[in-house]
Amino acid sequence: MHILMLPSWYPEQPEGFQGSFFREQAEALARAGDRVGVLAIRGFPIYQARAFAARPSGLRESDESGVAVVRGDALLPVPKLHGTNMRALERAWTRAFERYTAQHGRPDVLHAHSMFPAGVVAARLSRRTGIPLVITEHRPSFADRARSGVDGRMARSSADTAARLVAVSPGFAEALNEAYGRTDWGAEAGLLAPGFERSEARIPPDGPVVFGHVSHLDPGKRVDMLISAFAATFGDDPDVRLRIIGGSEHLPGLRALAGSFGLSNVDFVGPVPRDRIAEEFARMHVFVLPSDAESFGTVFWEALALGVPLIATATWGGTRAIRPETGLLVPIGDEAALAGALGEMRHRHSEYRPDALRELSLATCGERSFVRRSHELYADAIGGKGPDQA
Repeated sequence: MHILMLPSWYPEQPEGFQGSFFREQAEALARAGDRVGVLAIRGFPIYQARAFAARPSGLRESDESGVAVVRGDALLPVPKLHGTNMRALERAWTRAFERYTAQHGRPDVLHAHSMFPAGVVAARLSRRTGIPLVITEHRPSFADRARSGVDGRMARSSADTAARLVAVSPGFAEALNEAYGRTDWGAEAGLLAPGFERSEARIPPDGPVVFGHVSHLDPGKRVDMLISAFAATFGDDPDVRLRIIGGSEHLPGLRALAGSFGLSNVDFVGPVPRDRIAEEFARMHVFVLPSDAESFGTVFWEALALGVPLIATATWGGTRAIRPETGLLVPIGDEAALAGALGEMRHRHSEYRPDALRELSLATCGERSFVRRSHELYADAIGGKGPDQA
């Protein structure tokens, strides 16, 4: 099968992190024997014109682990005038599409990741060429953009064009169906990073019970609430530790918060390279992510791949990952419930079977499962009602 991906964001370099899960998905399909290409266009607002001018001119092509990648840039001429800016992006993506197809032939299916901007542009390409389109939505905030105005009209027209519409969790799919006034947004799980695919279920470490957290430490991850709940439950108990992995401008404030509680049993590890994240999960007895919103929560499945049980809030991602055999679910924003779950897990973490947790993660997000589900999705899109049949 010949698959051409249009991600809304993608790593600037082959080893880059931003959008790395799109790259990993493309590479997994290439390893399975598919012909895979990626058109990666980066938009620069007009106020970043100098940065745009400093970029290499024209399109840049490379073969990255068997994936043919065409990169380019577009200058977005009018701040917040989405229709005009979308036309600039469409011109850049169209040039990349024409370059790609001249060298690699016509793809069987287009796959856009996130409606804005890639889904809208890919829908226009699909209508022009008749190539079936799949759109996967990753960002919950984009549901609101589909409700009204110019963005809403572009999004709804693009959804009408797509042969398949996919969200990354069932709850998210329900929200998108409501926002778009449809019933055909489905749900498909993501893909584990190769490091977690290759790992084994960790042997629970000796010593203090370690509650771990991994994120960019954005306010929506509610690390502040986690620190407060940890302090209320354990105080400065040396037999329990909280290990926080990640870095952002919010890190100093979180350190100060832990200090205000007099906690010496909280470790701020800072950012960790992606190839070492699995080692961090292996140090944990329990993984905790008390987010206000989580569309899928890849980190849940990464923790489970290492055999680590979970505490999560009832976000779309948390609700999907938590079941009796994987961990505890608490209401969003409920610090008392989170504190209770921490106290319960201190004594119950050993009841969860690491091998069973890993098996569930691989069945949901492992490469073999991902490739099989992707092939079914694309075959359905190609065999279904495409834009040229509407």
